[in-house]
Amino acid sequence: MNRHAALAALMLLAGSPAAAAPPGKGISLAACQLAHPIAAVRIPARCGTLDVPEDPGKPEGRKIALRVAVLPSENPSSRPDPVFVLAGGPGQSITEVYPRIAAAFDRLHRERDIVLVDQRGTGGSGLLSCPKIGRADRDVELLPAEAGRVAGQCARSLQADLTRYGTGDFVRDLDAVRAALGYDKLNLVGFSYGTRAALAYARAHPDRARTLVLDGVAPFQMNVGADVDVDSEAALRRLFARCTDEPACRERYPDLEKDFRDLVARLDAKPEKVRARHPVTGEPVDLTVDGDALRQVTLAFLYAPETTALLPPLIRQARQGDLAPLAAQGILAVTDIQAGMSRPLQLSVLCSEDVPLFADPAPGAAPTFLGNGAREAFRGLCAEWPRAPLDPAFHESPRMEVPALLLSGEADPVTPPRWADLAAASLPASRRITVPGQGHGVFARGCMPRVVAEFVKRGSADGLDVSCVDRLRPSPIFLDLQGGSP
Repeated sequence: MNRHAALAALMLLAGSPAAAAPPGKGISLAACQLAHPIAAVRIPARCGTLDVPEDPGKPEGRKIALRVAVLPSENPSSRPDPVFVLAGGPGQSITEVYPRIAAAFDRLHRERDIVLVDQRGTGGSGLLSCPKIGRADRDVELLPAEAGRVAGQCARSLQADLTRYGTGDFVRDLDAVRAALGYDKLNLVGFSYGTRAALAYARAHPDRARTLVLDGVAPFQMNVGADVDVDSEAALRRLFARCTDEPACRERYPDLEKDFRDLVARLDAKPEKVRARHPVTGEPVDLTVDGDALRQVTLAFLYAPETTALLPPLIRQARQGDLAPLAAQGILAVTDIQAGMSRPLQLSVLCSEDVPLFADPAPGAAPTFLGNGAREAFRGLCAEWPRAPLDPAFHESPRMEVPALLLSGEADPVTPPRWADLAAASLPASRRITVPGQGHGVFARGCMPRVVAEFVKRGSADGLDVSCVDRLRPSPIFLDLQGGSP
């Protein structure tokens, strides 16, 4: 897999007053610890497994042991409808990702159980993995033409029917866990791809979904990965515009956009070798930085306002010949996004549900810094990957009456507010919230945990006070690597 393929990898949370039914009906739960794969964060939970058939049409065939973690509410008056949290990717393990965001769920957890189910093929649910895809230290030397062949070899080496790892299978698993734990209704909180899974659950089980909280909305109409070039270009241009509007930034970086475009062209023409210090281990690492590596790092930096704010000084230093700071920070940003990710599961979903529907940019379309690289990478990776037949109605969005809160970061490079607007058209009981200056994922920002908890408590977005959101602001742009203007 080439660096374009690494770019593709980046594409990628008021019932009855009766007390909650004790979880564990049908699943034996025991005390456990959930740990984030990078951050030193551990939280207690109760964990167990639920065996489900890989292929529901073959109930006696291969089984998958789904990893389930329950964080029971300690409130004796807790509500009977839990919160199921769905990770993004597709391909992230929610039991690995959750410890890092657990604090944002404190208000929800006071009144409701939190339930985490690793999507089949991720984390503890029959993890799908291959040594030559999904690890930058193993795959960057492969030529683009080899990507499909290597992915095909991976697929053939896995003892799994990879056509049974799509969104529909995940929805079926979620409902099996709900039933086994003895819950009647549930609240769904989805992040990025997890928003599609939450919508798919509500579409399949409208009587079970009490509320939806969708953070970084990927509606049914979206072909995941197909528009990241346009959306990320818009986020980058927003940064350039911010710098132009801020006197101190404009004075320090009067030609920021030109500096960036020139740097991409320079590295496209002649990749450069750089020695940097690994931001986690502190060990020196030797890297070759080309235009595609810069594109990958830039996309990763645009995910969060803190890293977006670092781009101007890093671009300036790189333009002046010092690529080491950009390379070191890029390693950290990309590693953080890809933590807990199963690339084979990601391909099993996207190669069936999205990539066959990709369309190239229209003639005369405005150029973007990513270009067509991500689309071509996915097409190459999917060339030999097993595909499930796609239901023609999969990408259709029927009217759903479930109350929904649609959260967007104004500067999100992959799921910007326009996608939430599209989803809202078929969710008449929804409320859209766009958080100023934020990137991909706003659930944990500022007052958002309180807003979400109030929405879930009410079971309705009517009359919800979201005025605090207007007071949130992006991180100040760094004038140098020491910080921003006062």
